[in-house]
Amino acid sequence: MRSVILACEMIEDEVQLALQTIPADQRPPVVWSESGLHDRPERLKAALQALLDILDESARTGEPARLPSLKTGRGPASARRIEITVPPVDEVIFALGFCGEGLRGLTSQRLTLVFPRVDDCISLFLNHGCVREEIPRDPRSYYLTRGWFRHDNSVTEAFEDWTERYGAERAARLRQAMFAGYERVSLIDTTAYDVNECVDRSQAWAEDLDLEHAIVPGSIQLLRRLLSGERDSEIVVVPPGGSIDFSHLFGTDGN
Repeated sequence: MRSVILACEMIEDEVQLALQTIPADQRPPVVWSESGLHDRPERLKAALQALLDILDESARTGEPARLPSLKTGRGPASARRIEITVPPVDEVIFALGFCGEGLRGLTSQRLTLVFPRVDDCISLFLNHGCVREEIPRDPRSYYLTRGWFRHDNSVTEAFEDWTERYGAERAARLRQAMFAGYERVSLIDTTAYDVNECVDRSQAWAEDLDLEHAIVPGSIQLLRRLLSGERDSEIVVVPPGGSIDFSHLFGTDGN
């Protein structure tokens, strides 16, 4: 099938590595969405549905689709906005998890929708080859990847705002209160980057929040299967005219 990948820039490292297993002339085009959209799932959903609507119209008319995207790399998303042209496709692959309700309700009349059966990108990278219900995720760990440091996120923005508004001492107390339910900061070694490049920053985060620090093994095996066209119980396929809902996440739809 002719495919396009809609990916969150937060997992750029991992998507790029997974794509290397696909011959260059067979790789689907990638449209990157802003990491900051995840802070408000309704905005993420609206942005993704807008892309689907454009792709749907392209499939109807047979004309290429012109889609808003981002240049890869660091820096504010506002400075990296571009437009890419994608030929008509039959299938849309979402390189992101359910992300709150970011995928719920997405629909297309002409396109097959495909996404990994995981709650978010953390679960995506902690899956070493199991089903969603067996992913070894510690609820007392706050997980990070290199992408978390490279792109916009609301937590860092909030911390900076608190320091500016309330001063360093009160901001530190607010940060620790926000993370009171956690025991550690866990940096995931997804194999898509050298953890030594960001371990100092993740350790500094842990120290600032008075939490333990750990490096935990990750995997992109599920992402690699998704992008290469494999389909199994952990990859959801929604046919044209269908709508993504919670039954797909919980595996009660028959996929």
